[in-house]
This record gives sequence, structure tokens and C-alpha cells, in this order.
Amino acid sequence: MGDEQARGGCGYGTVEERNADGKILSSCISDPKGHFMMQISPVDSFALTISCLGYKDYSRKEQGRKDTYIEAVLDSDAFELGEVTVRSKMPVIHREVDRMVLNAERLNSTANTVMDVLKRAPGVIVQDDDISMLNKGKLVFLMNGRELKMDTKGLITYLKSLPSGSLQKIEIMTTPPAKYTAEGDAGVINFVTKKLKNNFIGGFVSNVLSVKEHTYDDPSISLQYKYNKVEAYVTVGGGMGKMQYDGLRTIDYPAETWSTTERRIKSNDYIMATSGIDYALTSHSTLGAIFAFNNMRPDADRTADTQVRSSSQEITRDFETLTNYDSNYNRYNANIHYTDNQFVKNGMMDFNIDYVNYHIDDEVNLQTTHDEGLNYLNRPRTLIRIFQAKADLENNLGKVKLSYGAAYSRSKTRSTTNYEYISSHEDLNDDFIYREDILAAYADMRWKLSDHWDFKLGLRGEYGRLDGNSVKLQQRTVKHQFDLFPTAFLEYSWNDSKSLYLSVTSRINRPVYADINPFTTYTDAHTITTGNPELLPEKSYSSELGYTWDDFTISGSMLFRKRVISAYTYVDAASKLTTNTVDNMMKNRMYSLDASYYFDKVSWFDWSTDLSLYTLVSRPTQGYDLPRVTNTAVYAYTNVNVFFDHQKNFSANIWGQYESKQKDVTGESPATYRMDIGLKYMLFHKKLSIGIAGQNLLASHSKSIVRSSATKYVYDYKPYRVFKLTLTYRFGKDLNMKSKHFGISNDRL
Repeated sequence: MGDEQARGGCGYGTVEERNADGKILSSCISDPKGHFMMQISPVDSFALTISCLGYKDYSRKEQGRKDTYIEAVLDSDAFELGEVTVRSKMPVIHREVDRMVLNAERLNSTANTVMDVLKRAPGVIVQDDDISMLNKGKLVFLMNGRELKMDTKGLITYLKSLPSGSLQKIEIMTTPPAKYTAEGDAGVINFVTKKLKNNFIGGFVSNVLSVKEHTYDDPSISLQYKYNKVEAYVTVGGGMGKMQYDGLRTIDYPAETWSTTERRIKSNDYIMATSGIDYALTSHSTLGAIFAFNNMRPDADRTADTQVRSSSQEITRDFETLTNYDSNYNRYNANIHYTDNQFVKNGMMDFNIDYVNYHIDDEVNLQTTHDEGLNYLNRPRTLIRIFQAKADLENNLGKVKLSYGAAYSRSKTRSTTNYEYISSHEDLNDDFIYREDILAAYADMRWKLSDHWDFKLGLRGEYGRLDGNSVKLQQRTVKHQFDLFPTAFLEYSWNDSKSLYLSVTSRINRPVYADINPFTTYTDAHTITTGNPELLPEKSYSSELGYTWDDFTISGSMLFRKRVISAYTYVDAASKLTTNTVDNMMKNRMYSLDASYYFDKVSWFDWSTDLSLYTLVSRPTQGYDLPRVTNTAVYAYTNVNVFFDHQKNFSANIWGQYESKQKDVTGESPATYRMDIGLKYMLFHKKLSIGIAGQNLLASHSKSIVRSSATKYVYDYKPYRVFKLTLTYRFGKDLNMKSKHFGISNDRL
């Protein structure tokens, strides 16, 4: 619904929106002058309560409408104070029927960017240039319910450029409802922002300098503007410098061992820009557009030294593989959206059209020396075009809320390889076209059964047409499929901070074009990579039972997956040729017990931790002579902040994780651990932040072990230790702001 605005002299007051049952629907904290803005839930009426130290509590009933301006005058409640303990009313974790809601107001005390807040969110793991969720695969990211169609690099740059003060809450859906795509074993993270202050221009400047063997830099700047009916933003980020990665590959044959020491130096050159504009057509409708551009040149030079030793450790072969990889990656996307909060009575409509274009031109120059003579120059090219349209509607019918909608997605990918020469005289040139059409429709019904019981039931149907065409091989595979994905959620809540919940859902994971592309590519003279055009979609079914009490959550879940798409390494001991491919290799079941806790009961310390104990039972599919495996593992993650002053301007952060050995039918990974340490100092009312951090200060090697018949294949990568220096600065200015006669006031004192 609309916004609440107020201003006056009661700083840091707690403002809450409550329904007829007294349950908190949303909340915020006023600024030092008493200003606040708050997104109001789509209800017919609500009670607004304001509490502030030194004043009597204030409460009034309001009718739900687009924009509500409150003139709230608080009476003095002055008396002689003895020892006082101040406690926050809202827990960090608030459970709703289909999602966990994190209160950003309590997470951003030492944060400058949205990315900083996300790092402190229980259940979310942020490390390096990756964001993951416990026991989840691909993540879907939303901003105010609208999907952020960005690649990982662009998403992280964007989140690092948004000020933390703009964030109201983070919604985490471990089992997404029917409204969201059924693709992948994904979780959904929705960032809900505060509405930008009117007549305002401001922004954020950030730079991250990283030093290891090489130096690389990631500067960015964002601007936000709002004047009357127009709201706009632009974010620009870039990168420069180089990064280095070192690893070791070992193949143990019955009579000899092949060891390859690898060093890869990769450029950090990129530029990204995202801009958006929204125009308020009426008091209840908005038309907007988003445009984004991303150019990356992740050029890399790879040097791999291979030695072959006999059983007596005598070197029988020795050669180097030198690979120069030049890439030019361009990505463009555009979005047009329309939102109407009164499209139907007590409901809303949201309509989105997206267009995405990828254009990737690479050049791979590979040379081998000494005992081997493989050389080639290849110019692969990939062009991807995606069109999507989506319409969502909602109706509020008292205790029942209906959501329904439809979506259509069409994508076309064309990949070509063009070998200017290859020493083996093989014809590896190819042309592969992959088309995918997905038509989906869904319906959700949420029913508030009583003050304590909340129920949500949904159904999503998706029809897919997957068309893979190898032009050179004259092989075309067309698959048609229709799937139904039911979802169900049930919650019993004793109060705002204590609830029991149950969820059941199903998902699908369709092969991506790179997995079904039958191209054969040489990594070196004895290692090739090939796709599998016969891949089938992977299906999964999961259920979760959990309990939330204040800032503590514990849950048990079960996940069943069939036709699991997995990488597979096959080693031919006779020809000494290693083939990397993918296939529907197994089915598995996972039973997991997860817990998360956020502690901030003392002013100088806060701590979030996640713990997972899980058992994976994996069975090979028919045709694979692989062992059945049952493996129990544990995962622990912790994030500690220590504050050295009352205002929390100077703080230290310790971040760590541990995972025990993992194993399934395709291989295993030994236990891993890691710890990062950082210091941050904030100045000028927390507008300027200076941070230093050591990444991977204590860390294990990352290893994976694959066995094929009597052969063992081991990947071993050294930890990437790096020193980081971060500078961020937030700025803003009011534009011709006129005084208004509303707000929290102390006139009666």
C-alpha cells in the first residue's frame, strides 16, 4: 500500500503497523529528527503505534490507502529514571507462512551497503564473489518483488553500490511459492527497500583494492534521484588489474602417475552500468524501465606443467601446455514494468517485459611443448537472446489473499567454433543452436484461518519445448514436457516471535545449453570436454518442518532428486585420455537438520551462526557401474562482529566456515575450512567507511577426488589469500524541500 511519513523531534522512535489482531505487519525506526517512511501492508485498515523513550506511547487507527501523512504529537512521559535496560522490540528473524523475514534495521548498524547487510543475514553465505544459501543451488534475487536479471558479477557490483540505509528488510524463501519459477533447486532472496525521500538527490561511492601476487581494483558509484512523480537511479562499476589461481591435478594409474601443476593469471577488466526510472502515472499506478550493460574481458594466461612418473618415481614424460585465452563478453538487458495498486478492488497488478542479449567472442590459443605436439587456434562465439513477459495479479478478500499470473519465456542460443588450425588435423569446427520456450501459469491462495493459523496453497504449471540442433552433425533433439508443481505452506504462530511452520514443494532443473552442446574441446593433449545432447531434466521434491523463536530457527528437511545432472570424469587408462562430461548420473535423498541464531544482546558484540547436519544417500542410474554411497556431513558457518566504541564506528569482523568430507557416487571432497578477519572504521556520522580485511587467512586447500575403474583423479586448488582495502562514502542533498506541518513533535513539553 502506501507510505507513512512523519518528522519532528523524537529521534529513534519505534514505529509499528499492526493488524486487527495486534500482530506486527511492518516496522521501522525514525531518524534523529523523527522522520520516517514505512511501507504499509495491503490491508483495509491498520493501527499505527509509535513509542519513544521519554514519551508516552502513541497509537491511532488508519484506513489503508496509497499515501498517508501522519501528524503525531507525543506527550512527555518524563520521570526520574533509575537503571534502565533498553531492548529492541523486533527480533532479527520474523517468520511468515512462506518465508523468513530479516529486519534490516537491526542488521545494518555497521553496514554501508546492501551487500554488507546480506553478509550478516542468518542462513545466507557470502564469500568472495559468490552468494549462496545453505543446502541450495542457484539463487533467484528480487528487488521489491522484481527479479534482478543480472549475472553474478553484475549482481554483486550492484548490491555493493546500494546504501544500507535504503534497505527495510530481506525476505528469504528456502521453499519458494508457486509465484516464482520452478527452475532449479533454488532459494529466493527478496530485498525490500524503503521508499526514497522526496525532493532528494544522493549517492554512494565505493572502491575495493585487493592485493595478492597481483593487484586488482573494483570502484563503483551510484546516484539516486527523486522529485515529485519521478524516481531514477544509475549505478556504474568497473574493474582493473589481475588475479592469480594455482592448482594441482593428479591422475594415479596402476603403473604411473601424471601430475599437472597449473597457474592461471586472469584479468579483472570489466565495466557495468545499471539505470532505472519510475514515473507515478497516478496515485496508485507506476510505469518504469530498467536498462543494464555489462562488458567483461576476463582474459587469462594458463601455464600447466605435466610430469609423468613411473612406479619407481622416474620421470618418463614432461611437457608444458600454454593457453592464451582472450574474451570479449557483452551483455545488454532492458525491462519495462507497470504496477497498479488498484487494478482490481483490494488488489494489484504487476506487468513485466524483459529482453536480454549476450554476445561472447573468444580466442583460445593453445601450444604444447617437449613430448607433446598439440597446438591450435580456436575462435568460439556465442550469441544468446532471451525474451520474457510476465503478469502477476493479487486480490485481498478479507482473510483470503489470491495471487495468480502467467509468464512466457523464449530463448535462442547459437554457439560456433572455428579452428583456424589444429595440429592433429581433426575437424572440430561446429555450429550448435539451442531454443527453449517455456509457458507457465500459477495460482496461490493464502488463507488466514485464525489469529494463530496461516495456510497457503499453490499450483504452478509449466510447458517446455527444448530444441537442440547440431548443424554440423545433423543431429536435432526436440523435447516437449509439461509439469505441475504443487506447493503448500502451513504456519502456527503463538506471537510475533514464535512460530511453527511446514512447507512442501517440487522443482525442476532443465539442462543448460553448455551441458547439451556436443562440442569436443581439448584442455590439453590428454584432457577433453564434451556435452551430452541426451540430457533429461532433473526433478526434485522437498519438505521442511521448522520452528522459530525470536532470533533462533531450527528446521528439519528432506529432499529427493531424480535424474540428477552431474559432472562426470572418465579416465581411459589405455589411451591416457580424460573425458569430462555431464549426465543424469544418479538419484539421491538428503536429510538435513539446520539451525541458525543471531545474538546481539550486548552493545559491543553480535554474532550469527548457522549449523547443518545432513545425510546424503546417492544411487547411480542404470548403466553406470558406480558404488552406492551414504555420507553424513556437517557444515558450520559463523560471523562475529566486535565493537570498540559505543556508537559502533570502530569494529572487527571474524568470518569462518567448516565443512566435513562430502561424498556421492561420482567422487568425494575432503573436509575444508576457512577464516577471514577484517577491521572497519566509520566517520562523519557513518557516511565514510574505511575497511581492511584478510581473506582466507586460515584456509585449507579445496580438493575433489574422482575414481574411474583402477584410476584416481585428484583436483587440488590452493586457497586464494588476499588483502583488501575498502573505502565507501555516502552523500545526499535535499532539493528545494519545503516545510510541512506534520510529524512527531515535542510541542506539549
